[in-house]
Amino acid sequence: MYVARVGLSGIKGFAGVRTVDLPLPTGGGWTVLAGRNGSGKTTLLQALALALSGPSVARNLVPDFSGWVTAGTRSGWAHAEVTRDPSFDTLFGRGRAPKGSVVLGLEWTLPVRSKAERAEPLRPSMEPYDAQYGYQSPERGPWAGNPQGWFCAGYGPFRRLVGGSGEAQRLMLAPGPVGRMATLFHEDASLAEGVSWLVDLHLRRLERRAGAAATLRTVTALLSDGLLPDGYRVAKVDSNGLWVRRGPRMRSFPLREMSDGYRTVAALVLDVVRQIQAAYGELPAITAGGRVEITAPGVVLIDEIDAHLHVTWQRRIGDWLRQHFPKIQFIVTSHSPYICQAADPGGLIRMPGPDEDRAPEVVDEDLYHRVVYGSGDDAALSELFGLETPYSTRAEQQRRRLVELERKAVAGRADEAETQEYQELAERLTSSLETRVTEVAARLSGGDGGR
Repeated sequence: MYVARVGLSGIKGFAGVRTVDLPLPTGGGWTVLAGRNGSGKTTLLQALALALSGPSVARNLVPDFSGWVTAGTRSGWAHAEVTRDPSFDTLFGRGRAPKGSVVLGLEWTLPVRSKAERAEPLRPSMEPYDAQYGYQSPERGPWAGNPQGWFCAGYGPFRRLVGGSGEAQRLMLAPGPVGRMATLFHEDASLAEGVSWLVDLHLRRLERRAGAAATLRTVTALLSDGLLPDGYRVAKVDSNGLWVRRGPRMRSFPLREMSDGYRTVAALVLDVVRQIQAAYGELPAITAGGRVEITAPGVVLIDEIDAHLHVTWQRRIGDWLRQHFPKIQFIVTSHSPYICQAADPGGLIRMPGPDEDRAPEVVDEDLYHRVVYGSGDDAALSELFGLETPYSTRAEQQRRRLVELERKAVAGRADEAETQEYQELAERLTSSLETRVTEVAARLSGGDGGR
């Protein structure tokens, strides 16, 4: 299953001119929703997740939809146009199979209430969106209680490896889409089940259960193939969990003792692999060019993929996930220009700020090339992020002073103290953008022969 189009209207900040109607590149790849805080990235990702999963899953994940319908409107809807992979996405029961794309959607409607009831908060009802599904019923496929295939998983920004409340963990342990989407809606849910799954595979391998040893080898090879920075690799899996080490002669550490970045990324990849195996009943994988690739199709939604990651890791995480999950359609949100640089053509979405009266849109070709093929500063200073300057506040103050001194120096009105100050600032504020300043400073010091 892949998402070819997503639509959204009347949900939270998405109404009127901000109604969403976005085409997305299908197949495996990297689509990024980028924008400021408050631009609606999380709302869009959550609404898409619910449309893909259906009303039963939605009610489990969000028991109370108060506040979902945009103020001043009576109803809202979200839908996703998806394509099916017949080799993986199974239909239950009898009836014709869909031809082409399938529209999955939900609609929320506020009740009409009397004057006596107006003090009570409004709780909208939720029903399947009135659209042409293209076949008998989505309950035969993606909206089934435990669909076979139709893989979709969602992850929130708090991808913790330990902890979590009892209710959140109950959702995480639920079979099917409920468990796969829990952290996207509940920040207190943890991804600890991934390590528990590895421990179970280890024990099943010791019992010589069919397929356990091969699956464990695949997963440990995947985690050791450049996912963790600084040369860390999986050392072993035992009854105490997953152990990593840096180099064959270094001491091993349990993953839970590593930094947040190591834990969250390893936990995310582990959970994606675990959920793929649960969805398909196996872990489709090949080794290509010495690299392990998980070859199952599907959709993975990740909110704030850059959370806890150093910029060097942000720069390569998109490429790593695309290479090792070549048939997964990743749809992620981010504030990082480096995450955006991995976006596929047509897969870089600008989310307008809360003060902008415009809809989310796929960026044009010029902006896409500036972000993907330019530097991190090029991306940050583009309209995608709206950063006015890459310099600190103190640097900006000193740059303004530098300009003031440069004008005096060029006009021959700078005294000795100002000339000294100018030279010191020019040296301090060196950058590729300061060629003019460097030339003037050199001239004042006689470095170019006094010309």
